[in-house]
Amino acid sequence: MTRSKLDSINEFARQGYLVRVTCANCHHVAELNPVLLMQQLHMGRKSMEVERLERQMRCRLCQHRGARISAASPDF
Repeated sequence: MTRSKLDSINEFARQGYLVRVTCANCHHVAELNPVLLMQQLHMGRKSMEVERLERQMRCRLCQHRGARISAASPDF
């Protein structure tokens, strides 16, 4: 898997991956459904670009802003 192919949340949904978000501060990991995430981003008029989201995401545990976004295979 190459990072260049997954440059937007839309691509995660198209490829069938979950969005794994890892906090840059406390390393808390959350795996998110890309379709639901796209809906939330659309309602908030936020960008779906991975690079931009990595700077904007906020950890639910430590409230730190900044994360690493990667792909996770869904459990079927």
